[in-house]
Formats: sequence, structure tokens, C-alpha cells
Amino acid sequence: MILLLSLMLGVVLLSWANGQLRGDLLSRGVLKCFMFPALIPDALARTIACLATATPIKGLSPWTDGEPLLIAGTCPVERLGLPLSSVLRTIALITASLILVLNVPGLSALVPSPETLELAAQRGPEAFFSKFVAATNQWPGSGAEVILALVMLAGMTLAAGLRHAEAIATLCVFVGFTGLMQAGDWLGIRMSTFGNGWFMQRFYEAEFGKALILLALISTATTLGLMILHAVPASIGKLRPRPVNDTGRLVSQS
Repeated sequence: MILLLSLMLGVVLLSWANGQLRGDLLSRGVLKCFMFPALIPDALARTIACLATATPIKGLSPWTDGEPLLIAGTCPVERLGLPLSSVLRTIALITASLILVLNVPGLSALVPSPETLELAAQRGPEAFFSKFVAATNQWPGSGAEVILALVMLAGMTLAAGLRHAEAIATLCVFVGFTGLMQAGDWLGIRMSTFGNGWFMQRFYEAEFGKALILLALISTATTLGLMILHAVPASIGKLRPRPVNDTGRLVSQS
């Protein structure tokens, strides 16, 4: 359970790193159109958050340059909308990773299970990292279905990038929920439906752990890729946010 929680917190921190490094890449019309299938989970999570907070939705912009994919109005309850949207987007990303692991057999075989990593960690850091290396060495020889799933997950990870306030809100919610469960256990309050990983044990605990491990690896690779792009002078202008107005539309510059 501790390993799974650490992975979830790690995914949130990597999503924050992606959100800081990606600039306004996802407002580029060509990139939005090309990555559209991978942007759907994040758009659905944002839509649910808008409906829950009575935030007006102005429409979708899958190819227009200078606009976000989901064009939403001002949230009337920002203090509720910010954490709700951030947590839903993170949950949507984790759920998408789990769905891919469950439905792409070759993908699950490439990721070590949490139990394997825990046993390797007991033998030392060298054994722990050797398990990761042994698994990732098989990725280049994977089939087209697995490679497509990895590319889709990388696009979803890029779309789910969090800003400063969003990352802080998500971390507070996850840590607060875990602390509540631990406090209930310490006080002797039985929370069998929510505590002790009941939902993960009931619904594919091993696959859930693999999905988090895969997501952490993809998020790390995406972050490193964005860092490399920032080091290339020709890409700086594409990663730097462009001026937009209050509605999120690109401001024309003469």
C-alpha cells in the first residue's frame, strides 16, 4: 500500500513537472489534432468538473490554434473547482493507464509487478533498479499494439500536466485522504470499504500497481523529453506560452 501511495504521489509530482515544461504545446492546432484521441480522458475529466461546479462550457477546439481543447468559462466556485478538476484529471490518467494494462496483454508483460519490486528492494537498490532495467530493455522489441499504447499513454500524460495550484491541491487531497484512512485505523474505526486497499484487492490489485509503475515510467520519460526540448534553442519559442486574452484565445501580434 505504501508503494502504491508513493507511486501515486510521484505521478502527481511528475504531472506538475510536465505542466511546467510543456508551455502551450497543447494549444497548437496541429498538435491538438494529431493527439486528439490521447486528449479525450483529460477533456472528459474537465467536463465532469465543469458540470459539477456549474462552470459554463463554451465548446471544443480540436484544431484551432491558440485555444485549449476544452473552452470553459469562469468557475463560480474556484476553491472547489480547482481541486476537483485536478483530482479528476489525475484519476482519469491513472484509469486510462489501468485500462491499457488490462486490455493490451503485451503491455502488462513489460512491467514488473509491485510485489516483485518490493522483494527486489529488500535485497538492495541494485536489485531494485535491475528489475526496472530488465523490463524496459524489452520495450524496443514490442509489437505495434504495445508501442501504440505507450505513445497514447505519453500523450495522456502530457495532457494531464498540472500547474502549481493544481498540483498542490491534488497532493493535499491524496495525502489528506490517506491520512484520514490511517487515522481511522489508528482509532480502531473499521473502514473496510475504503481502507487497506480493499478496492484495489477487489479490482485487480496487481494490474493497478503495474498501471502506476508504467505511468511513473512514462511520466519520467515525458519529463526528460521536455527538458531536452528546452535545451534546444529552436524549440524554445514553441514551448514558451503565447499571449492569450481572458477567453483563452490567441492574441494577434502585429
